[in-house]
Amino acid sequence: MERWPSLARTPVTAASLLLPLVERVPAMGAPCRMHPAIDRIGASLAEWARGTGLEPPPGARFERMAGRALADAGEDAALLFAKWLTWLFCFDDEWDEKPAGRVAETVDAAFTRLGVMTRASPFLPVSTGGSGASATGERPPVEASFAGLWRATAGRMSARWRQRFARGLVAQGAACRAEAENRCAGRVPSAAEYPALRRGTAGPYLFDLVEPCLGVEVPPGLRESVTWRTLVDACNDVTAWCNDVASYPKERANGDVHNYVTVAAGAFGFSEAEAVAWVSDRIAERAEDQRAAARRLPRLFDRFALSPAQARDVSKVACAFLAAPRAQLEWLLESSRYGAAAPAARDGYGPAAQSG
Repeated sequence: MERWPSLARTPVTAASLLLPLVERVPAMGAPCRMHPAIDRIGASLAEWARGTGLEPPPGARFERMAGRALADAGEDAALLFAKWLTWLFCFDDEWDEKPAGRVAETVDAAFTRLGVMTRASPFLPVSTGGSGASATGERPPVEASFAGLWRATAGRMSARWRQRFARGLVAQGAACRAEAENRCAGRVPSAAEYPALRRGTAGPYLFDLVEPCLGVEVPPGLRESVTWRTLVDACNDVTAWCNDVASYPKERANGDVHNYVTVAAGAFGFSEAEAVAWVSDRIAERAEDQRAAARRLPRLFDRFALSPAQARDVSKVACAFLAAPRAQLEWLLESSRYGAAAPAARDGYGPAAQSG
């Protein structure tokens, strides 16, 4: 059986340049199972997006990434994660594709308003007014939908988890502000500083959201251990850098320099194909960091004296992180969000070019 049955039918896009990783990275080698209720999840997600006023790109299919990452979870859990993914990508587009992404003060103001919501009790209604409201007193869809998601999510979790989420939101705000300043200055981040910057813009809290979706809260000591942080941060890096390869043509066309391929090409004088290959090497290395951290988890469970039930629950969260790279890869290849052809493939790099 082929490890990638649809390879021959995969269109030549920038995302297809990631296909060699299937043979190099064990976590990307085996196809993901899809959630059995994916059709209902997709219909519910589309209805929710229309109701909130969000406008994800047609054919983005965010529910299919959630359906793969949480294939064994309940339908409501996968739907909640799909809603958060939809929100995050729509929110991200506010900075990557619109003039607001060049105005640091606008970035600060938006994140401040979201931060106010996370500090309020998730059990109380959130006002539709405030400094971010329109002339009609209503919040923009991206803020109103965040308020609803926050109420649906945070009430399940402890105050400690809510504080952790809020810190992740602050980290994303700082990273988005740094990007805005770079855009205004015409500055390309260095290869040394880019990974931490990209980890911030990816939304660190996205990886915390696996817990409420699965109804699990990782014990604080375990969550702050080097091993668990490596597991989470490596998952963030791998998925963010894969996204960079897939989105490179789109971001290059928009003149956005915040992409690992662009950074590598500028830092080392690489051609586009060489830069893609270099980033792919970094992805493979970081995926191995994640795999090594996962292998250390059983000893860590013993060290923190987790009960068998706790160990099973925490393992479900870890398994979602381990499934994420392949889940994202399959989504990148099928989503319309990254449909631009890949110049590097046309120039003789990548599986499509190599296959003749």
